[in-house]
Amino acid sequence: MKITKTAAIVGLLLTSNASAGTGVQSFLDSLRDFESGINPNLANFYSDNLNNPVYTYAKVSAPGRMIRDCATGSMIPEPTTISEFFTKLGIDDIYNPQTPNDPQMFKNMQYNSMNAWGFVGYQLGEAVLIDAGYYSPKVVEVDGVEYDSFYVFVDDSTWIGCETEALVEIVGSGGNMILATDVNKWEGNFVGKNGVNSFQDLLIPDNQELVMRDAMRFNYGVMTQLLQDANMTWSQALAKSWPGTDDDGNAIQVQATMSGLLAAAHLRGAWGTARLLTNDEITCDELGTCITKYVHKFGGYNTIFDTPENDTIEGSQYDERLSAGWGNDAVITGGGSDIIELHEQAGSITTLNDFTIGDDLIVLRDWQTASPLANLTVADVAQGVELTFSGQTILIKNASASQVNQNTANVIAESKIYEIAWSGTQTVNGFNPLLDKVRGTAGIGFKHLKAYETDTSLVVGVQAQDGGIYSSIELVGLTLSDLTPEMFDNVTGGFDRLGYIVPLSNQNWGWNVELTINNFDIDKTVISMPLFNYSYSMLVLAQENNDTVITLNESSSQGDQKRLILKNIDVTSLTAANFEFVSGSFSDASIEIPVYFDISAQVIGSGGAISPTPDASNVIAAQGNQDFTINFIPEAGYRVASVKVDGTLIANPQSSYTFSNLSATHSVEVTFELGSSCPTAWDSTAIYVGGDQVTYNGQTYEAKWWSQNHQPDLGDPWKLVTPCN
Repeated sequence: MKITKTAAIVGLLLTSNASAGTGVQSFLDSLRDFESGINPNLANFYSDNLNNPVYTYAKVSAPGRMIRDCATGSMIPEPTTISEFFTKLGIDDIYNPQTPNDPQMFKNMQYNSMNAWGFVGYQLGEAVLIDAGYYSPKVVEVDGVEYDSFYVFVDDSTWIGCETEALVEIVGSGGNMILATDVNKWEGNFVGKNGVNSFQDLLIPDNQELVMRDAMRFNYGVMTQLLQDANMTWSQALAKSWPGTDDDGNAIQVQATMSGLLAAAHLRGAWGTARLLTNDEITCDELGTCITKYVHKFGGYNTIFDTPENDTIEGSQYDERLSAGWGNDAVITGGGSDIIELHEQAGSITTLNDFTIGDDLIVLRDWQTASPLANLTVADVAQGVELTFSGQTILIKNASASQVNQNTANVIAESKIYEIAWSGTQTVNGFNPLLDKVRGTAGIGFKHLKAYETDTSLVVGVQAQDGGIYSSIELVGLTLSDLTPEMFDNVTGGFDRLGYIVPLSNQNWGWNVELTINNFDIDKTVISMPLFNYSYSMLVLAQENNDTVITLNESSSQGDQKRLILKNIDVTSLTAANFEFVSGSFSDASIEIPVYFDISAQVIGSGGAISPTPDASNVIAAQGNQDFTINFIPEAGYRVASVKVDGTLIANPQSSYTFSNLSATHSVEVTFELGSSCPTAWDSTAIYVGGDQVTYNGQTYEAKWWSQNHQPDLGDPWKLVTPCN
């Protein structure tokens, strides 16, 4: 995916002005100085030229809304004063000429700066936020086919004739087509990751810093995979160099470094940077800024990523995920709550300089050694505490063995990776949602994934075009409620695009099978029936108490009495969006909405209760067109004295009263008196619900919950109430 900069178009090539320090924040500060087009080191230049046309900048109708030349599709450059430049970037209301050297003002300007292509702050665009999991694009329909719609870099000729949309293929996606827009329009949805719920949230400096780190992690992961595909190691990649020029135009040899390559990926995407490393392909952006310029300009900083050399890995005040362990590395977390992902390399020594026990965590991820922590030893040494395991050593400075041993799992833990691809299934026992990861491969995004729950497992799978799920990971013991974005690694797009599915097959919904779905999110779950060739006209959707029950109508069932029960779902809330691979119109389905009648039910006096329990107005809403029973439950030492239905006393009142085929409203009054009586004898064929009482072997038993053919004196679901006299 592609991010472009603001600065180059102004006709003033800025030199690198790195902030003090060498770590990731210094690297990002330097990158932001350049990308945002606002460099605090030019404060005097800005104030001296507020009304002088010292820049050449794109013509815009508003910040982020470029006006293109309809004949060429290219931008229209025009002389621009500093004041006009700030207006075009949408930051004129932030700049205060009375305090022209205010560093906080310049920071605010940087994070809010929007260039002519609609990139903001660090020059973040829709594409990179999709990759980093913060944003879901707008979905549009073209000729009956749905496409994601967002900005990616294409040749300017695409926009000849003042076109603003075009179907294009995403580089490296394996044929994924989108409807590209001529600028970032920000018409999609922010998914709430790290508190970024809106475009305005994206402008908050702390949020933008977290987005940048996630964007770097995504690009690093893609580059790592593409290097592996090309049989190239990071050692080989970092040994490469290319001819180039410095800021003064002098010929130089541009050396690959991790920070330089991360900056290059910010300019030309992870795929463009991988082509530089594997094929020496030097590409340039819309403004002619070439990838090697970024490799040189931002090279030589410490980063949060390990290389096969002896590195200094340096974080910042923010919560970081740092990698180390290839070689003898020194780690400086810089503050925050940090995770150190330790690579596997026998003989390496990793020194953690400012690790905070109880706040930071060491994670072993992607290790080939089975149970690497089985022989962990913890020992005090002169500089702190030393952890030794599987041939590797970690030195935590200024800490003690007693601190580690107090809760070792809070200091170091193993994380297992389970890859999901377009084919293949696997079953995983003991998946830890807090540590383990489901890793996407080959361009898999959340929009491709479906999740569903079985009696024993959570299943996450990739849905094929025909509706089938032929690739999945079954996580035994988990449920849909365990799903979080943190369970996934290298899966693109917003987590909100992961769908929920009820996949029906001849195995789980065969002849006369009753399948119950306990968790059904009406807004996201789809009932998928690709194997049945059903039409909506064959389906009956009925409300049964709080549940929706789906069956086949009599003419279609041919004796197949299968039932799909959606717990706690109102049948009227279902729409065609909740079904797929069902033909016809949803309006053809039979919708059976039950009629309810109010039964006024109350106890006159005291000594007992009524079940089901009436509401505060002494009313029970009872479903009509079926039998409905009201139970009278005496307290200990009481019995039913009288029952009056619709004002008429019932002779020989029992412990319950049943309205046969309920079709009208009714009233019921019951009184209790001192004494005891025996409930009806237990019937093994009868169905009992919570509160029902029976007599068995001279004892009174009360049901705790639904039961049938459970002998009362054998315990649950029955409880002994009292002897029956």
